Amino acid sequence: GPGVNVVLFSWPSDGSMKPFLAYANDRQDATASGPAFARGLLKLADFLRGSTPEEACDHNVHLVAHSMGNYVLRHTVQEFVAQSRGRPARLFDQVFLTAADEDAFEHDHKLKPLPRLAKRVNVYFNNNDRAMAVSDVTKGNPDRLGDDGPRVPRGIPGKVTLIDATRVVRGLVEHSYFLDTQAVVADMRQVLIGTPSDQILRRDYIQETNRYRLS
Repeated sequence: GPGVNVVLFSWPSDGSMKPFLAYANDRQDATASGPAFARGLLKLADFLRGSTPEEACDHNVHLVAHSMGNYVLRHTVQEFVAQSRGRPARLFDQVFLTAADEDAFEHDHKLKPLPRLAKRVNVYFNNNDRAMAVSDVTKGNPDRLGDDGPRVPRGIPGKVTLIDATRVVRGLVEHSYFLDTQAVVADMRQVLIGTPSDQILRRDYIQETNRYRLS
């Protein structure tokens, strides 16, 4: 919309759905790309700390990570926290992890530090995401955030909200629903304008698995 500036961090993915070799190469490239993204965030943190009232735009900064971009983000977070000497700045208002090819919040060496960088982390997932099936086969590990959320849904930090989009996503691959599924786009829009999680329309809270299910 008007007044919104979008900054893209592009990493050297093979851009292929071919399993095994291309996927393994992407994982290596994603790992190596994390520190590069972290350097950019460190520069942003330095700028925000040193900015004057006249330079401040008074707008929120949000982050969207899709698919293996979440694996890049894991390594970004690790480098950012390390370079911040354990005291990382809270750079983001809302973080969206969509179709995340990443598997845990409970480990310090993965995404556990991420909520320290944000006001809230929103995890969208879809049980029928075929790209997650590629990850399952090539990694031998079916626990993907983008498939069915975290392994320990009631053990996640209070800043993390889980949103199950399985019922509203359609299509052949069902992987880019944050762009092409209106119900998901509308949900994300409500998050961005500040609607409390329990007041967003078309959400049902499932207490057993600590998630909202879009309907």
